[in-house]
Amino acid sequence: MMSRQTRVAVVLALLPAMTLCAEKARSWQSGKVVDTERSRYFAGTVGSGNATGTIQDNGTYQGNTTTSQTAVYRVYQTFAIEDGTQVYLAEERLRWRWSKSANLTVNGPVKFAVEKRKLYVIDDDGKEHEMEIIKHVLKQAGTTQRP
Repeated sequence: MMSRQTRVAVVLALLPAMTLCAEKARSWQSGKVVDTERSRYFAGTVGSGNATGTIQDNGTYQGNTTTSQTAVYRVYQTFAIEDGTQVYLAEERLRWRWSKSANLTVNGPVKFAVEKRKLYVIDDDGKEHEMEIIKHVLKQAGTTQRP
């Protein structure tokens, strides 16, 4: 019989493998990165205030107030990715200052999968990134691009 601690250790060791098996298999396809752009949008301010004061002998209040405010921005990296018949415009939200967007080369190949309103890409470093599709354009048959 295995002890309780041994059973817990075995379950914890197998947990990462079980979650990998539980992940949905994506339908990967090949495409080309047409363009990329980073955008910052002003989302508002956050701040704090501090008030201190004293009541004087004559009953008046003498106080001091300090406030500080910091601007908050939303940062997005937008990618245009095409396969043979369609172009996807997708954006990845960078939630933290230290967040890194997908490392993709413009005019380079990319491996991607589409699931509903989400686009998943495998970047040049082999990492998977999730993006929201903001526009989906069907390419016209028989049109040529001008130089």
